[in-house]
Amino acid sequence: MTELPMADRFGEGRDDNPYWNESVWFSVTIPERRIHGMIQYYFRPNMGMLNGGPCLWDASGTQQWDCLYYNWSHLQALPAGAQKFDMQARNSLRVKVLEPLARYKLDYDKEGFVLDLTWTALGPVHELQTGDSGQQSTAKFHIEQPGRMQGTITRHGEVMPVDCFSMRDTSYGAREYESLARGGYFWGIAATSSFHALCMGAGREANCIGGYILQDGTMASLVSGRRTILEYGRLGPTRVRFDGTDTLGRSMTATGSIDPGLIFTGYTDHTVVWSLAEWDWNGTTHWGDNQEFCPAETFRRIARGELPVEGSL
Repeated sequence: MTELPMADRFGEGRDDNPYWNESVWFSVTIPERRIHGMIQYYFRPNMGMLNGGPCLWDASGTQQWDCLYYNWSHLQALPAGAQKFDMQARNSLRVKVLEPLARYKLDYDKEGFVLDLTWTALGPVHELQTGDSGQQSTAKFHIEQPGRMQGTITRHGEVMPVDCFSMRDTSYGAREYESLARGGYFWGIAATSSFHALCMGAGREANCIGGYILQDGTMASLVSGRRTILEYGRLGPTRVRFDGTDTLGRSMTATGSIDPGLIFTGYTDHTVVWSLAEWDWNGTTHWGDNQEFCPAETFRRIARGELPVEGSL
């Protein structure tokens, strides 16, 4: 069997750090119903653990206990013989490489919630490279790749067709979330173009520390950029603008409308408001998401009304 490319297998150079992390994430969306979700899991091989699973939500429920579905399972044992994209978790999640760096099969069947999904690449892999020390400490290797997710989601007998733009990422390295500050991880995809950016900092403006632009068939890394929060909701931004420039000198400006998101607490040290985002870039709608993250205690105080959301995020 031909060896899988690096992005499809466990990372090289693993040390004995118990927090060595091997992560996988795929997004899924039903945009006409404003439904958004993810299939995310990560291995902690030095602990013998596997965390994660599927989550699905809309504005009707944005907590893990009242959203459409949530089984991001902690404390699963590492399955014997598991590979990064060839494994079945205790909670029934199954993942398989169909074609390296191009097609992946995702299945799940538990508690009346069934996934039958296939992810297909729409562009090349982009490796996130950054000089930011906080980001460097959470991932030795980190890639994003734009694609399309197709198939069905069944929830308690209701079959929901899926045919959406979808981002995936994967990473490896020692990941200690205490080193993360606050900011936004966001992206948008259309039929022939896409972008991704990671911006760090509190307040209305945050600087870009990595990402890409894919336009006219060419992908290039961002070398500069800034996200500006135009409007806040109770727990995070609801409208933002992103301005960025890539290594080819191409500039972009996109404005994003951000839905109420899942209050994701799976990382414990940080809370993420994980939202569907609808981006306007050059007059074209790009569907994507916005992951607004900050230290858990800061978010707790915002949610309790002890800190203002503006200035704290």
